[in-house]
Amino acid sequence: MRPAKTFLFLFAAACLIVALTIIFPGIVKYNLSDRIALVLRGDFPELNSPVLCDTLSAREESRTDTIIPSPDTLPSPDSTSSADTTSIPLALFRSRLNTADSSVRVMVFGDSQLEGDRLSSYLRKHLQAAYGGSGPGLLQPLMPVMYTRTLEIRSSQNWKRYNYLSYRDGSLPHRELGPFMAVSRFLPPDSVSPVRSVASVRITPSVFSDSLASKYERVSIIYGNLWGECTVTLSSPGGIIASDTLSEGKGPLEYSLSIEGVADLRISFSGYSSPDIFGLSIGSERGIVVDNIPHRGSAGLEFTMVDRENLGAIFSLLRPNLVILHYGLNVVRNVREDYSYYQHGLERQFRLIRELCPDAEIVLMGLTDMADRIEGTLSSFPNIDNIRDAQQRAALNERVVFWDSFTAMGGEGSVSKWVALNPPLAQKDYTHLTYAGSDSLAKMFIRDLLTEPSVHATATATAALFMPSESVAVEPVAAVAGTEPGRIWMKGLLKLLLYDPASPFIFTNIAFWAFLLVLVAGYSLIYRNNFIRNFYLLIFSLFFYYKSGGFFLILLIVSTLTDFTAGKLIFRSRSETVRKLWLVVSLLINLGMLGYFKYYGFIIETINKFAGTSLPATDILASAANRLLGTGFNADSILLPVGISFFTFQTISYTVDVYRRKVQPVRSITDFGFYVSFFPQLVAGPIVRASEFVPQLYARFSLSKREFGHAIYLIIKGLIKKMIISDYISVNFVDRVFGAPELYTGTENLMAVYGYGLQIYCDFSGYTDIAIGVALLLGFRLPVNFNSPYKATGIADFWRRWHISLSRWLRDYLYISLGGNRRGTFRTGINLLITMTLGGLWHGASGRFVFWGLLHGFGLIINKIWNRLIPARPGRKQIFRFLQIFITFNFVSFAWIFFRAESNDLSLLMVRNIFSGFHLEHINALWLSYPLVVILIIAGYTIHFLPETIKEATRAVFVRSHLVLQFLILLCMMVILFRVQAGGIQPFIYFRF
Repeated sequence: MRPAKTFLFLFAAACLIVALTIIFPGIVKYNLSDRIALVLRGDFPELNSPVLCDTLSAREESRTDTIIPSPDTLPSPDSTSSADTTSIPLALFRSRLNTADSSVRVMVFGDSQLEGDRLSSYLRKHLQAAYGGSGPGLLQPLMPVMYTRTLEIRSSQNWKRYNYLSYRDGSLPHRELGPFMAVSRFLPPDSVSPVRSVASVRITPSVFSDSLASKYERVSIIYGNLWGECTVTLSSPGGIIASDTLSEGKGPLEYSLSIEGVADLRISFSGYSSPDIFGLSIGSERGIVVDNIPHRGSAGLEFTMVDRENLGAIFSLLRPNLVILHYGLNVVRNVREDYSYYQHGLERQFRLIRELCPDAEIVLMGLTDMADRIEGTLSSFPNIDNIRDAQQRAALNERVVFWDSFTAMGGEGSVSKWVALNPPLAQKDYTHLTYAGSDSLAKMFIRDLLTEPSVHATATATAALFMPSESVAVEPVAAVAGTEPGRIWMKGLLKLLLYDPASPFIFTNIAFWAFLLVLVAGYSLIYRNNFIRNFYLLIFSLFFYYKSGGFFLILLIVSTLTDFTAGKLIFRSRSETVRKLWLVVSLLINLGMLGYFKYYGFIIETINKFAGTSLPATDILASAANRLLGTGFNADSILLPVGISFFTFQTISYTVDVYRRKVQPVRSITDFGFYVSFFPQLVAGPIVRASEFVPQLYARFSLSKREFGHAIYLIIKGLIKKMIISDYISVNFVDRVFGAPELYTGTENLMAVYGYGLQIYCDFSGYTDIAIGVALLLGFRLPVNFNSPYKATGIADFWRRWHISLSRWLRDYLYISLGGNRRGTFRTGINLLITMTLGGLWHGASGRFVFWGLLHGFGLIINKIWNRLIPARPGRKQIFRFLQIFITFNFVSFAWIFFRAESNDLSLLMVRNIFSGFHLEHINALWLSYPLVVILIIAGYTIHFLPETIKEATRAVFVRSHLVLQFLILLCMMVILFRVQAGGIQPFIYFRF
């Protein structure tokens, strides 16, 4: 099948998808035709004001649209009303906004529905723009959820976060916690280390951060220190700002320092014991400070569970002027007839906050609309009205302002409409809001916050509700004005061509398929000439890596030139010494680059940990470039180039094979560069050997109809694995449990472990399926990388089925080079441990990856001993085979805990939760809470364990079917994939390796 037919096939599918979005705008999650136009004109709806369609609610037609003011036209607090301000909710807060002699602090607490700075980032941006102030507000060294909107936090691995649940397991001896309901430490409580420990946290603006939130003017550390001397050092890329010794005392104490507009801050602690860190406040002397304080998995009643004296003292230091509470998500699934318990709990919490913060006003944001499939129909949760009533009664009884998010969204059924909008304002789980949806809610809220709302007084005349205004609308995305059309298109074209770290160039991104369509169009014209074909694909492959990794493309080019030259010199040299010399040069350059970019920081951190030093892990190359060339690279940490582990191992295998005389060197640098950089497998494998790929460089293009059908089948299968199974269970379950395992039951922890096993398999094998399919469309055959690994009957069999190209590489170039099994039983065991430990380290520069590799090394040793004691016999009973698979699967799943968890402490906590907190009665609750997640996990494993005959029969039916039928199946799958895409584009897991 010629490339021209492949192009027409793909082009027709793309055209039909765009046509369907124009004719039926709601048929896919994104309106692709609008999306393409927005991209080309340089406008991205995710980063701008969202659009609320006219169908937002059934009552929308009767509303009078009101445009929410921009920051420079926000109303002055003095102009809100001429009435008696004592009767207006939040009048005291509004009167403080223009106070010039101090800062005004807004503390936003909430559950996971708006976590990750979703709501508070919008409030912060617009309040600071209108009334002054800067900085992201209150943080912890180890956040319960990573910020993705305003900033990025990178903490050293020795931090541990203790929360109110830590009293139960005895890991925290006191109840003195801060507003995060947690305290962070880098050494255990009541412990003194024999060597000086160093811990750090680096705070940098994210790519989405606005200029004011990215400006750090003042740092305050809220802490308690009863255990000994501890020093704190503040530094930036420009050098050390200050270094002091923290005072000792029960606390809470405050260390505060002006840092004059720094935008990249590193805070380091050093001591034989750790202070309690209640929070790090980064803001300004005057103006607005907005804190985002996520309480994942919380119903909003934890304030009464901790020491009120300590919490009150911390609030006295922070001096909040407005406390915003947004809870309710975790009550919705707890279906009851009576929610008076929740009302009374909220009332107790309101009284406590008012007692601790007598000068602060309180706003309770009601829960939003949420939906689930009830008897096959998507419907709002039936108990939402009862929970809202409980929230309103609590607010009225305690004179707290209530803002009704449910009404603001449009009432019952509105969440499904928010999901269907373009861009979507709610996620596909019909529970959590997107950034655009949070912005929409925040716009409505801030308008009512700063203008006089509809006041509904109670008998006391001091308690009030303020509801969303009846005319609620958000301005649409503004068209680009005052700019020449040619300049707009040029700007959009540059966005498509230039590297953008915020927009991953991966197989699940529509931009990649546009890239492939353009590539195939040109390929169909030049594929007959091998030299032109290889050069053409080399250029596109280099562009692909540039879009994926930016200027790290230089490393790929250096590796290519190094090994092409080394291969030539090794092959031509007659002296064995010279041949070894050039091999060593190649290994030193390749492993040197890999070691520097991937392991230098890990090595420095390990030295600091065991030697008690505080050596900085700065980027030497970036520093040199800044000094010599005047560039502005960030030298405070070393970024990992995408795919460096894969292309480094690939080029090493080439020079070693040339040295072993298994292959001859590639003829030209163009062909070799194409072999190294071939884009389908470049950044996440499979690791392709020269003996498998180089002969194809000189072969004529060939692609049969059956191979074409097989390629399309692989692409569809890979996208389903990644986008339907892996991404959904990751976003909606696995990431949440692994992020805070202490908030979930042992049953949920165990399900998350099994879920991650399926997630990482579907993610990585899905990438491989797509890579093999795309390469096959271009006439190149890549090796199989996965073969139903969870069917393995032992760890050795698992590694013959999992990441086959890596396990073969480790066997042929490491294990055999160490002696393999040729030097006795003991040496064989040592070789296995070394090989798997280095294999674990290949996956990541962390002790947990080393431990994961050691686990598999010991598993291989036990596997070998088992096979010697009980050799395999043909015709062995199926029950014995089942037991082997069962034990192997659970061992591999257990090891995944240490692979996935962010720290060793979280790994051990998860293991402890599973073994102590697993109860069969929790299974029903798990099903009620996460039905679709459970269904996908069960379905995924069921398909995985199907007999190969059934899978092969399914593939054969598709491959033998008519081209028109294949086209229709592809089209249907594309529509389904867009409809079910979970939480935006998720990067492939193995991109980090």
